[in-house]
Amino acid sequence: MTKIKKTNEIFSFSAALFIFGLLVILIIMMYPGRENFQLDLLFPWSNIIVKGWIITIIVSIISLVISIILGFLLYLLSKSKILVFKYLGTIFGEVVFGSPLVVFLIVIYYFIGTPINQYLGLSSTPINRLIIGTIALSLYMAPYMKNVFQGAMESIDDMQYQAMTVFGFTTYQKYRYIIIPQLLKILIPPLAGNLTFIVKGSSLLNFIGVPELYNQITTAQSNTYAVVEGYLVMFVMYLIITIPLIRITTYFEKKVSAWS
Repeated sequence: MTKIKKTNEIFSFSAALFIFGLLVILIIMMYPGRENFQLDLLFPWSNIIVKGWIITIIVSIISLVISIILGFLLYLLSKSKILVFKYLGTIFGEVVFGSPLVVFLIVIYYFIGTPINQYLGLSSTPINRLIIGTIALSLYMAPYMKNVFQGAMESIDDMQYQAMTVFGFTTYQKYRYIIIPQLLKILIPPLAGNLTFIVKGSSLLNFIGVPELYNQITTAQSNTYAVVEGYLVMFVMYLIITIPLIRITTYFEKKVSAWS
């Protein structure tokens, strides 16, 4: 029965992929400017496009790690008995939730990052813009990460802790068999979703001059006038990052379920 189900899944996936491919071909055929479509115009710019793509991946990974740390700190602040710290975390979260990402990035860059650079005697180089942009993106994602931790922690109620104590679980057994499996099941999907959002949101770093994928392709577009071709390449290169993330997340979700 399992073999039949697996065969049916493969057949269904192949059929869906075939239909999707036909739709893509149909869209291309319907494109009015297909006769002037010249993807080869972007070939001389492939080096900077690939560099921008790599920078997008690096910025996304670093922002994810920093935002996870900051998000956990915000979660701890939300549980703090020192009300000043608790309210500071709450106010920061509300500011982020009420601000579009592009506005937040620009405010951080011009009103915080630039004055700090001037105070330290630093010039506005691509590296400095990259650092400030990464920090700004991490700060923006921190409250979202805080909500992820909050939801995960609240999923384990006091009754479970009491039951573990009654059955004589050691600390290792509590975390290995009860707490960590439940937390991972809840944490993995939203963390992967946030990473996907970071990857897509990193394109807005273009507004402060960070040489990521969007910035480099728009540079190539302005020099070659291959506007449609550039956006198509950008579309594919973002999918190359995000689709594997979705598949890896699904894989780890199954692994965690089997582990628990």
